[in-house]
Formats: sequence, structure tokens, C-alpha cells
Amino acid sequence: MNTPEFLYHYYEIDQGPFLNITQNEFEKAKKIQNNISVGFNSKRPPNYIELRFSLEKRLKKGFVNKGGKPKRNDPFYFTLGKCEWLKSCYENPGVVKIPLADFKSEQISFTYPDSMVSFQFHDEPKLVKYRKACNGQVYLLDEIQELLNEYGIPTEEKWHSQESLKYDRYVEVQVWDDFIIKKYLAKP
Repeated sequence: MNTPEFLYHYYEIDQGPFLNITQNEFEKAKKIQNNISVGFNSKRPPNYIELRFSLEKRLKKGFVNKGGKPKRNDPFYFTLGKCEWLKSCYENPGVVKIPLADFKSEQISFTYPDSMVSFQFHDEPKLVKYRKACNGQVYLLDEIQELLNEYGIPTEEKWHSQESLKYDRYVEVQVWDDFIIKKYLAKP
């Protein structure tokens, strides 16, 4: 299986791209989350912000332990390849597409699928029917081809037709460096 050539960042057009709720202090992040009233993101559990901050610490630690060199405490989130479903998270969705080749290995990490889902499958005994060996793991760029060879790219067809794959919507990419992001923000 070929690795997709592009990363996609989905966002709310009115807010702009490359915002992460955890770039804020905890209380401000909670307030922002509580004010989201439209789209999939409005349906988060009450403890979402606590979970997100905790998860990002685990992601960063896993990334560093594998040799990653984060230049941020909180990553920017992308998908490996397109995921049209993510547009449903936003009232007025936008997307930024960046070639995977623009990134260095020490700048990015991957989870299969979405990091929140992946770590919940790993941690929660009641979710064992969805669990795969890749869940709860952080992967580097040089590991992604092997991961895709084993599990494939999540597709809408798969998650609609196979109960065990219904939460595998996309491969998530965490970008831990502002450099490439700033180039895209500067584009007219």
C-alpha cells in the first residue's frame, strides 16, 4: 500500500487554521469547548479538555522516546490523506493540504486511528473488541509504511461495513513544529 502524499488539516473557516484548543491555558480551553454549539465538536464529553491535555502529554512523551524533536508542547493535527467525514466537525469547514514530503521525520508523529480513539482503545477494557496492536502507540515517519501495510488506510467503506473498524476514520498526524505551518499561514 502506498503512503498518501498529502496531509490534510481541517478547521473552522471563521476561526482560521492551525489552532489547537490546548495551546490555551486549561480554564480558557474549557471555556472555548463549552461555547462550541455546532458540529461534531459540540458533542464532546464533559471531561474532554482534561482528556486532551493528558493525551497530548502522552503523545509528546511517546514521540520523544522514539527520537522525535518537538518544538511545541501541543501539536497541530492533520490526517494522512483525505477524510471528508472530518468536515462534519465544523459548521463552515476549511482544509489545508500540505505535501508529506515537506516535513522532516523529527517533526511529525502518527497514531492509528485518531489519537483520542487510539489511546481509549488501548486503555479501556470495555473497548477490547475494537483494539488493535497499533492502538496506544506513537509512530514515526519511517514506521508509517509498515503500519499501513498491516492495517491499510481507513476508508468510509470500511468503517461503514465492518463493526470492528467503525471508529477507524483516519490516520492522525501530529505536527510538532511551527516552521512549515508558518509558511502556509504566510501564503496569500
